[in-house]
Amino acid sequence: MDDALQIYSAAALFSGRETYFNRVMTTLLEDKGYTVKLPQKDGFEFGNLTEALADKLDPKEVSQAVQNIIYFLDMGVFVAESDVVIANLDEPLDEGVVVEIVYARILGKYVIGYRTDVRAPYGDISELAGGTHFFPVHQCDVFIKHPMSCQTKESADEEMLSLADLIDSYIQDKELIKHRYHPNYVLENPNLSNILKGAEILFKDIGDIHSDTGLDEIVQRYIENKDLLETLG
Repeated sequence: MDDALQIYSAAALFSGRETYFNRVMTTLLEDKGYTVKLPQKDGFEFGNLTEALADKLDPKEVSQAVQNIIYFLDMGVFVAESDVVIANLDEPLDEGVVVEIVYARILGKYVIGYRTDVRAPYGDISELAGGTHFFPVHQCDVFIKHPMSCQTKESADEEMLSLADLIDSYIQDKELIKHRYHPNYVLENPNLSNILKGAEILFKDIGDIHSDTGLDEIVQRYIENKDLLETLG
């Protein structure tokens, strides 16, 4: 797929189970020709960012700085520059994912939520929301219920591919085009556009944010604009 649509994968990434699932799903969608931004692959490692900031800020300020930079990258670059956002809504619901899909919806992105979890803490599995909290589901243009038993390695592979096929089919049915512009109501509202402004300050025109040069530049920009960025975040 030339000039591929860009997908942002919003998902928890705090355990081997979560990160493995995310990486497999990303690979399956990339095999279909999409560009997929996944924070565990394309974002910052906490350790590297902490080390880069350690001798530039008071130790008490480093943790907050790391959080701010990651927030502006995920929300102001990955979500903002995507055409489609896919969101894992398995239990326990990840608070960051919920915030990301709300912001994506405000920006006018096409949001696909999916759920592989058979637990139903907020209703019945047969209901539209599949037993998940219905507020996040209402932020999705499409919600896919796709329980996965994964009883064997082979069945797990088939179930993962089936989910990737479903996501692809909803994108193709929509005949999506790139959606990288931002509506005027976002640009004119500081509560919404401040995320974009913060991201521009930190990342604009940096070719490789993971290179030593790129990381040094981001850290320097953060220090020079620290007070402003804290008000924008």
